[in-house]
Formats: sequence, structure tokens, C-alpha cells
Amino acid sequence: MQKSELLKALQTEIRRHTFDYFVENPPAMADGGKGVVVPGCPACRKRINTMPQFMDHLADDVLPPLIDKLSKQQQ
Repeated sequence: MQKSELLKALQTEIRRHTFDYFVENPPAMADGGKGVVVPGCPACRKRINTMPQFMDHLADDVLPPLIDKLSKQQQ
């Protein structure tokens, strides 16, 4: 895999993950349910409260599986 392809794959995956909000146990209270809006990564539905925790999420939860997947495609 060329460096440019590797970089594009890593950038695409990182951009898929955001430090935002998602509804846990939908529907949300705003929709008449008992769900709770929580901060975190909507792509993974993982609770995250701080930017350092989000950076750890990217480094520990997102990148290692992606690198494993990309390395297996090379074989």
C-alpha cells in the first residue's frame, strides 16, 4: 500500500469519529421517551466527556483495528 493510500484511509476513518452527542436508549426525552443524550462518539456510541478522552479513543480504539485491517489487506 502506498503512503498516500494509507494516509487517505487513516484520515477517512478519523473523520468518521466525532466528539459530539448521541441518544442512549432511544427515544430521547425530547421525543417523549426515556433516552438520555450523552456526550461521546456517535460512530462508536461510546461515552466520552473530555477532549483528552476523545484523543485516547482515537489512538486506542479506532486506529489499532484499522491498522490491523489494512495490514491484512496487504497479505
